[in-house]
Amino acid sequence: MLSWFEQLAVSDNIVHVAAMLYLAGFLFRNQLILRLLIIAGDFVYILYFYFAPATPLWGGIFWSAMFTLVNAVMIALIAADRLHFRLDANERKLFDMLEDLTPGQFRKFVHAGRYEVAAARKIIAMERKPMDRLYFVLDGNISVEKSSRRAFSDSRTFIGDVAFLLASPSPATVTLEQGCSYFVWNVKPLHRLLQGKPALQSALSAVMNKKLACKVATAGVMMDTVVLGNRLR
Repeated sequence: MLSWFEQLAVSDNIVHVAAMLYLAGFLFRNQLILRLLIIAGDFVYILYFYFAPATPLWGGIFWSAMFTLVNAVMIALIAADRLHFRLDANERKLFDMLEDLTPGQFRKFVHAGRYEVAAARKIIAMERKPMDRLYFVLDGNISVEKSSRRAFSDSRTFIGDVAFLLASPSPATVTLEQGCSYFVWNVKPLHRLLQGKPALQSALSAVMNKKLACKVATAGVMMDTVVLGNRLR
């Protein structure tokens, strides 16, 4: 006498259960949920291919098992990409400022650069000159000079992002004061990295555009303050 589980497995209706699990998975954008439901559907297909026919359909069982294995590997990769680990204090600080990057994307990005502290006053960009490096300043004072007007900017921002995104010269001269801490990337290797990782490229462009919008707004206020201060003298 067959158990209820075996009775369900040999029933033709079980194939509809597997198909419904597939269909449910395709309704989710979340990759983890989608793949988990697909794995559940493949497991049910394996039961159907083994119990329902008079002779097990080993071809169907094999490929359903392969699909299950591939999805299990992808779930492990997705989970690893979302985990926060192996970040030192400075990398953690930078990660908190780049909210559009997943932990996995951030690790690829930050490991392509290096962390430095300015031992002395350092010019990192010259107005109308090309840049071969991208910077993100964590702490310290930054001075920005454009068209003979000078202002001070807050840290926690990219420097060289306009040149990086548009392949254009630097719009201003930027100087880091002594003690500034920052991350720096060589532009050409970074472009090569991003060409092979479109998701990282899109996420990095999004976070750069957000930072750039904030920087433009802040720079406008600073420049207005400088002009007003000059008029009052």
